[in-house]
Amino acid sequence: MILLLPFTTDSAQRFTTQLGDAKYTFDAKYNDRSGVWTLDLYDAATQALVVASLPLVIGQDLLEPYNFGIGRIFCFDTSNQGIDAGPDDLGERIKVYWLSHDEVIA
Repeated sequence: MILLLPFTTDSAQRFTTQLGDAKYTFDAKYNDRSGVWTLDLYDAATQALVVASLPLVIGQDLLEPYNFGIGRIFCFDTSNQGIDAGPDDLGERIKVYWLSHDEVIA
């Protein structure tokens, strides 16, 4: 299953969504100083922090360095410019997708 995550252009946003068998809370913020969106990911049931300050950059599996077993998260530039999200791009030009473990294997 491929899921489009409901990010918006709001400079600070929080939402909870189902990824496979569990729910996760996404807390994303745009850092004006560094010019990068970052993500804190929490287990929604326990509110335990899964990963902090994960940069939302295009072209790579954001969860690959961690062996969480919850699938993959990718940022995709719909304009094919190859530019990471600026303050008004997340949820618009930059879409964020989750792929289940089964989808990755297929």
